[in-house]
Amino acid sequence: MKKSVSFLVPMVTLLLIIAVAMAACSKSSSGKPKISLESITSPVQPDEQLDIKLKFTNGASLSEGTMWVERTRLNQIPPVNTLGGDTVTYSIPDYNKVQQGEMVYSQQYQGYLHFDDHINDTLVFRIVVTTTSGVSSDTLTTPKIVSISL
Repeated sequence: MKKSVSFLVPMVTLLLIIAVAMAACSKSSSGKPKISLESITSPVQPDEQLDIKLKFTNGASLSEGTMWVERTRLNQIPPVNTLGGDTVTYSIPDYNKVQQGEMVYSQQYQGYLHFDDHINDTLVFRIVVTTTSGVSSDTLTTPKIVSISL
Protein backbone atom coordinates (compact mmCIF):
# COMPACT_ATOMS: atom_id res chain seq x y z
CA MET A 1 0.00 0.00 0.00
CA LYS A 2 1.34 3.38 -1.05
CA LYS A 3 1.30 6.28 1.35
CA SER A 4 -0.20 9.37 -0.17
CA VAL A 5 1.59 12.66 0.22
CA SER A 6 -0.53 15.16 1.98
CA PHE A 7 -1.62 18.18 -0.02
CA LEU A 8 -1.01 20.26 3.10
CA VAL A 9 2.80 19.88 3.16
CA PRO A 10 3.49 21.53 -0.24
CA MET A 11 0.91 24.22 0.53
CA VAL A 12 2.55 25.10 3.87
CA THR A 13 5.98 25.14 2.21
CA LEU A 14 4.72 27.49 -0.49
CA LEU A 15 3.12 29.80 2.09
CA LEU A 16 6.38 29.92 4.07
CA ILE A 17 8.36 30.84 0.95
CA ILE A 18 5.88 33.62 0.14
CA ALA A 19 5.98 34.92 3.74
CA VAL A 20 9.80 35.03 3.75
CA ALA A 21 9.87 36.81 0.37
CA MET A 22 7.33 39.39 1.56
CA ALA A 23 9.29 40.01 4.76
CA ALA A 24 12.51 40.50 2.78
CA CYS A 25 10.81 42.95 0.40
CA SER A 26 9.21 44.96 3.19
CA LYS A 27 12.52 45.09 5.05
CA SER A 28 14.45 46.42 2.05
CA SER A 29 11.89 49.14 1.41
CA SER A 30 11.52 50.09 5.07
CA GLY A 31 13.24 53.43 4.51
CA LYS A 32 16.21 52.63 6.74
CA PRO A 33 19.09 54.83 5.59
CA LYS A 34 22.52 53.31 5.07
CA ILE A 35 25.83 55.13 5.49
CA SER A 36 29.32 54.04 4.52
CA LEU A 37 32.76 55.58 4.84
CA GLU A 38 34.17 56.94 1.60
CA SER A 39 37.29 58.74 2.86
CA ILE A 40 38.82 60.16 6.00
CA THR A 41 41.60 62.64 6.83
CA SER A 42 44.13 60.86 9.03
CA PRO A 43 46.49 61.75 10.44
CA VAL A 44 45.18 65.26 11.11
CA GLN A 45 48.03 67.77 11.10
CA PRO A 46 48.10 70.83 13.38
CA ASP A 47 45.76 73.57 12.18
CA GLU A 48 44.10 71.29 9.62
CA GLN A 49 40.62 69.85 9.95
CA LEU A 50 39.23 66.36 10.07
CA ASP A 51 36.97 65.49 7.12
CA ILE A 52 34.97 62.27 7.19
CA LYS A 53 33.28 61.79 3.81
CA LEU A 54 30.21 59.54 3.95
CA LYS A 55 28.04 57.98 1.27
CA PHE A 56 24.38 57.39 1.99
CA THR A 57 21.79 55.23 0.27
CA ASN A 58 18.08 54.73 0.84
CA GLY A 59 18.07 58.30 2.08
CA ALA A 60 14.90 59.77 0.60
CA SER A 61 13.77 60.90 4.05
CA LEU A 62 17.22 61.95 5.32
CA SER A 63 16.64 65.55 4.26
CA GLU A 64 16.33 67.65 7.40
CA GLY A 65 17.02 64.57 9.56
CA THR A 66 19.80 64.34 12.15
CA MET A 67 23.43 63.17 12.18
CA TRP A 68 24.74 61.94 15.55
CA VAL A 69 28.52 61.81 16.02
CA GLU A 70 30.15 60.36 19.13
CA ARG A 71 33.86 60.87 19.80
CA THR A 72 35.87 58.32 21.77
CA ARG A 73 39.39 59.25 22.84
CA LEU A 74 41.64 56.19 22.99
CA ASN A 75 44.68 57.72 24.73
CA GLN A 76 45.61 56.22 28.09
CA ILE A 77 46.48 59.58 29.65
CA PRO A 78 43.36 61.67 30.33
CA PRO A 79 43.28 65.12 28.69
CA VAL A 80 44.03 68.18 30.80
CA ASN A 81 41.45 70.46 29.17
CA THR A 82 38.55 69.11 27.17
CA LEU A 83 36.25 71.37 25.25
CA GLY A 84 32.71 70.38 24.35
CA GLY A 85 30.93 67.11 24.83
CA ASP A 86 31.70 63.79 23.25
CA THR A 87 28.42 63.63 21.31
CA VAL A 88 27.52 66.20 18.68
CA THR A 89 24.29 66.42 16.67
CA TYR A 90 23.78 68.15 13.36
CA SER A 91 20.74 68.87 11.25
CA ILE A 92 21.08 67.30 7.82
CA PRO A 93 20.39 69.84 5.07
CA ASP A 94 17.63 69.42 2.52
CA TYR A 95 18.78 66.93 -0.12
CA ASN A 96 15.55 67.20 -2.17
CA LYS A 97 14.58 63.67 -1.16
CA VAL A 98 17.43 62.01 -3.10
CA GLN A 99 17.98 58.28 -2.65
CA GLN A 100 21.79 58.39 -2.56
CA GLY A 101 24.52 60.95 -2.16
CA GLU A 102 27.45 62.14 -0.06
CA MET A 103 27.86 64.20 3.08
CA VAL A 104 30.92 65.36 5.00
CA TYR A 105 31.47 65.60 8.75
CA SER A 106 34.24 68.13 9.58
CA GLN A 107 35.92 69.18 12.82
CA GLN A 108 38.67 71.70 13.46
CA TYR A 109 41.98 70.52 14.92
CA GLN A 110 42.11 72.87 17.91
CA GLY A 111 39.92 71.94 20.88
CA TYR A 112 37.82 69.04 19.66
CA LEU A 113 40.47 66.83 18.02
CA HIS A 114 43.55 67.85 19.99
CA PHE A 115 43.89 68.25 23.76
CA ASP A 116 47.54 68.18 24.78
CA ASP A 117 50.56 69.71 23.03
CA HIS A 118 52.86 66.86 24.07
CA ILE A 119 50.85 63.81 23.02
CA ASN A 120 49.29 62.74 19.73
CA ASP A 121 45.59 62.04 20.21
CA THR A 122 43.98 58.89 18.86
CA LEU A 123 40.22 59.01 18.30
CA VAL A 124 37.38 56.91 16.97
CA PHE A 125 34.03 58.32 15.87
CA ARG A 126 30.68 56.53 15.80
CA ILE A 127 28.16 58.03 13.38
CA VAL A 128 24.41 57.47 12.98
CA VAL A 129 21.94 59.30 10.75
CA THR A 130 18.24 59.49 11.56
CA THR A 131 15.39 60.33 9.18
CA THR A 132 12.74 62.91 9.97
CA SER A 133 10.41 60.03 10.90
CA GLY A 134 12.93 58.65 13.43
CA VAL A 135 14.34 55.71 11.43
CA SER A 136 18.07 55.31 12.20
CA SER A 137 20.90 53.87 10.16
CA ASP A 138 23.23 51.25 11.56
CA THR A 139 26.15 52.75 13.49
CA LEU A 140 29.25 53.44 11.42
CA THR A 141 32.51 53.28 13.39
CA THR A 142 35.57 54.94 11.88
CA PRO A 143 39.02 53.44 12.00
CA LYS A 144 41.45 55.07 14.44
CA ILE A 145 42.18 58.70 13.61
CA VAL A 146 45.42 60.30 14.81
CA SER A 147 45.61 63.98 15.64
CA ILE A 148 49.30 64.96 15.50
CA SER A 149 50.75 66.97 18.39
CA LEU A 150 52.26 70.39 17.74
